Amino acid sequence: MSNIVTFYSYKGGVGRSMALANIAVLLAQRGLKVLAVDWDLEAPGLERYFSYFELSQTGPGLLRMCMQAHDKGKADYRKFTSTIDCKTPHPITLLSSGRETDESYTTNLEEFDWDAFFSERGGAFIEQLRERWKEDFDVTLIDSRTGLSDTGGICTIQLPDIVVGMFTANLQSLYGVRDVMRLAQQARQRLAYDRMPLSVFPLPARWGVQEFQETQIWLDRIADATQEFYEDWLPKGIPSRAVLEAVKIPQIAFFGFGERLAVVEQGTSDPQGMGYAYAKVASFIASDFREVDALIGKQQVLDAEAKAAAAPQRAAPTQTTEDYLYDVFFSYDTTMSEVVLEFTDRVKLELRALHGDPPPKTFIDVQEIRGGEAWADVLSDALVHSKVLVAFVTPRYIKSPFASKEFKLFRERSRATGKALLIPVILRGDSFPEYVNQLQWMDLRKTSSVATAQRVTETSHQARLLAERLEKLIAAAPQFDPAWGKLAKGFYDSAE
Repeated sequence: MSNIVTFYSYKGGVGRSMALANIAVLLAQRGLKVLAVDWDLEAPGLERYFSYFELSQTGPGLLRMCMQAHDKGKADYRKFTSTIDCKTPHPITLLSSGRETDESYTTNLEEFDWDAFFSERGGAFIEQLRERWKEDFDVTLIDSRTGLSDTGGICTIQLPDIVVGMFTANLQSLYGVRDVMRLAQQARQRLAYDRMPLSVFPLPARWGVQEFQETQIWLDRIADATQEFYEDWLPKGIPSRAVLEAVKIPQIAFFGFGERLAVVEQGTSDPQGMGYAYAKVASFIASDFREVDALIGKQQVLDAEAKAAAAPQRAAPTQTTEDYLYDVFFSYDTTMSEVVLEFTDRVKLELRALHGDPPPKTFIDVQEIRGGEAWADVLSDALVHSKVLVAFVTPRYIKSPFASKEFKLFRERSRATGKALLIPVILRGDSFPEYVNQLQWMDLRKTSSVATAQRVTETSHQARLLAERLEKLIAAAPQFDPAWGKLAKGFYDSAE
């Protein structure tokens, strides 16, 4: 086994460097040869988590290595590393940023031209670096910069075999990671170098003590948002939600002060501790992404396998474009994302309670980063191949060229089929076109103005009413008409 694993987050403050450092120590304790790389050059500091251990052979770091590779066309990474003695079979090799030992670090970083670096065989150097690291180490762990950057592509596309995508229970953090991982997987397919597909391991972090229902809503939301990544490596029959529950990194106030290692100070035996969760992730990485029981336990894996074996085998549909893909399409304007997501998550819980497993399939477009033409095709297919549309109406929704087209598409489909396929829900505003007023089914405008406790009760009641309505409309939906597919082409061609 030899893997390069990047730890990435779209937003800061998720404990990415902390997680990497703890997992590096755990892997070294297993006897693996570990390289830890601080590629967050703008905000480095990975080495500070290793202050418990003796640091020797201090090298000048990653930035100096890249500078030499740019100037001379080559650089031996070993001359730029440091050694961390963790009293393990093999010391951890650290390739720090170099900031702590380089007085010119800030100036060098500002002046380093990454475009020039890649135009002058920088890509080939990175490729050679990857080959050397896979030869010299069992596991290489890379701490990547947040967001989108010049160096981000190195860490999320060219170098890794696996990306650990970290996020908190925050919409921007979660969907930002998901969108960047999608882009990375797409870019990986276009890479000039031969590569296996990029595996993504979603890792929720800073998980605080939350009210039970809110916890369930967030776990369902995360499972829905990241399901596509589990399909690449999680055996069928094992729900991704079970993995999320097992590995979520808890928020422990003590470790929010300074750079501390939970696996040193707290150990790995406390199921409520950070070290316990880190140990699960480390075990899974050490197993080369194969032993899922390291995450959720052997018995749960056996139970899932037995359940899958006992389930009747059904032939996979051969022509998905000739049938529905979703039961419900939620249409809304993007300024209302948080309100809409909170409400639709409650609707999904109610649908599950009414319908049982599997619940009706729903689609809602949530993006931090627009995915280009490929995502436009996904949206078009989802819209045309949905049975019912729920429109969350605001003045901006009516003015949106995309949202208004979605509304009108299902209004016309309802007229043509004689079936109720459109549910307008008023969120905000006072004056709407007559075609909206005629179809209005639910008004949520007053809900936002009541006291918090009453609002929660009222929202739950309204979510239940909408779920009951949807259950009936889904059951009565007309047979899919392949002619509707013609409407998908170019539906989302222009930017909103």
